[in-house]
Amino acid sequence: MNRLRLNPIEAVLVVILAMIGLNATAHAQVCPGKEDCLLPHESPGCNDLACCEAVCLADPFCCKSWDTSCVNVADATCVGLCGATASGSCFEANGSPGCEDATCCDAVCSIDPFCCDSSWDGNCAFFAGAVCDSSGAECGDPDSGSCDEANGSTSCEDEACCNAVCEVDPTCCSQVWDAVCAALAGNICGGACTLSPEPGDQAEAESCQSETNDPCKGGTAETISDRRRFTGTFRNAGDRDAYTIDLAAFDLDGDGQVRVRISLGASSASLDLQPAGCDESPILSLESSGCQATSGVLCVPAVQSELVLAPIGASGGCTDPVYAATIEVIDYCGDACENPIDCLTPHQTPGCNDAECCSLVCEADPLCCDWTWDSFCTVSASEICGGPAPINDLCADAQPIGIGSTPFRQLLAEREGPESECIGETLRGGDIWFVHRVACDGQFFIGTCGLADFNSNIDVFRGGCDALEPVTCNDDNLLCGTQTSIVTIEDGICGEQLWIRVSGVNGGTGSGDISIECFGVPCPCIADLNGDGQVDGADFGLLLSAFGPCPRDCTADLNDSGNVDGADIGLLLALWGEC
Repeated sequence: MNRLRLNPIEAVLVVILAMIGLNATAHAQVCPGKEDCLLPHESPGCNDLACCEAVCLADPFCCKSWDTSCVNVADATCVGLCGATASGSCFEANGSPGCEDATCCDAVCSIDPFCCDSSWDGNCAFFAGAVCDSSGAECGDPDSGSCDEANGSTSCEDEACCNAVCEVDPTCCSQVWDAVCAALAGNICGGACTLSPEPGDQAEAESCQSETNDPCKGGTAETISDRRRFTGTFRNAGDRDAYTIDLAAFDLDGDGQVRVRISLGASSASLDLQPAGCDESPILSLESSGCQATSGVLCVPAVQSELVLAPIGASGGCTDPVYAATIEVIDYCGDACENPIDCLTPHQTPGCNDAECCSLVCEADPLCCDWTWDSFCTVSASEICGGPAPINDLCADAQPIGIGSTPFRQLLAEREGPESECIGETLRGGDIWFVHRVACDGQFFIGTCGLADFNSNIDVFRGGCDALEPVTCNDDNLLCGTQTSIVTIEDGICGEQLWIRVSGVNGGTGSGDISIECFGVPCPCIADLNGDGQVDGADFGLLLSAFGPCPRDCTADLNDSGNVDGADIGLLLALWGEC
């Protein structure tokens, strides 16, 4: 019998490959083990498969007994293992699935499994700051850690910097020194900060070599606008910049007051709001350093007013902006919880019409009573206080809509109708219904694109509520950018009725507008019953005169339901105006 003959190099390679194969087999037999990878134990391997295999590959002895040396290797190399130093800090985004404190890691991952399944991102770090214990070091303690890093303690090693940061954000010294605190330290303690210009900013007109916008030194205050950010510099430590705005122009109810919100970010500056003049006392004062944003809200006299800015300490030079400020004005200074607008409707004024609900919401989110009752406030109101379902919650109560934009509320809606072809049933939430009589032959769009404050899905059907047939749908359109939707109908047929369902997705709920835009050939004006080119009172009268059951060719039956009823009135009103 002939035996296979190998040269010395080939023989060595065979031995190495055999050893690798044996090692891999051994690893497979003991990994995963039953014991913790970060605790020494006599049994082979440990309970995390990836970590066990990696450590045994580095030190095969660990597949016989998991001693302190194996634990040290696991701690240094097992990225993604809860409790391993290799996984990174719990208090900043570390990119691995897990973090170095096992207790904290387990607590956070019980809230958000993504943190251990995929990646420890900024949300995980935020949760860690809220739920995890940190060492109670004092400001200046050399063992507390660097001020420029998320160190997991309640302070940092530079006492002066630590105190300055905690004055801005007390949680840095009461909960944890996280990535937010480290960023604050970089701005506050690291010298002058930089304010980045934004598109649309109003830059100070005063040049670096002059002093032209201080009325108290012979200059003229620069005029600013509501909600437009303005930026500027200081020529020297004694420079003073004044900006003027006529608050009387916003006092539409004539009560002599308006509500203002002023925001300021600066390297080191103060801002005073005061009536125009050199001897007037400030009504509202703000200070900012380290480019940290600060703001104030107050009802003030509706008069010609000035915002006066001055440096605190050194001027910071006049090459780049050293301050940026904005004033916003709304005309409501009454009791927030006596506001006549519904609590489930977003609006630009504070508070709402249900005093009890208003108080409960504002206890959770004071901004709802300080500034505006926005979509966050309406969602809170729906969760805390409840309320009625939307009027078009059911397909049978679908709201007639025409071309243009129509506001809606989806809050507190129930789910109805067939499955969507764009999202799974487990993701589809409450929905509302609309009915649209097609107003053009050819292409038209239906959408909530950029118009809704929640994650929405649109389904379009034909056939009526008892026999809905899917036409098209859309969940998130990338062009919209806000988890809102838009669908395109390519073959619109004049006069055809379509049912439109707007659903919340993955718990999304809120309010918004739905818009229909035609790009095809306009249809004859179906609601112009007298043919004068206008949908107006005369057509409304003709519709009312035909109210009730009607034959098939009844022109006043705009939705072809066999009856002239409230739905037809809704369609006529939606088409009101010139055809």
